[in-house]
Amino acid sequence: MKPAFVLLCYLAGNPAGMLHFANVNNCDYFKKFLDNQTIKIGEEIKNYNCYCKLVKVNENMRLY
Repeated sequence: MKPAFVLLCYLAGNPAGMLHFANVNNCDYFKKFLDNQTIKIGEEIKNYNCYCKLVKVNENMRLY
């Protein structure tokens, strides 16, 4: 197992995607661009929120 930072993104509280990064700076860079967006789907306006979290991953997992 090795440490990694996962970028978790949620659309209106529902998981919308995740990416694994080798360091917190890369994770925070993408979080700044993706976090706090509003998306209009039909008549509904939903918020897109992202978080960086420290996790352990398998040695063979690719990190960006």
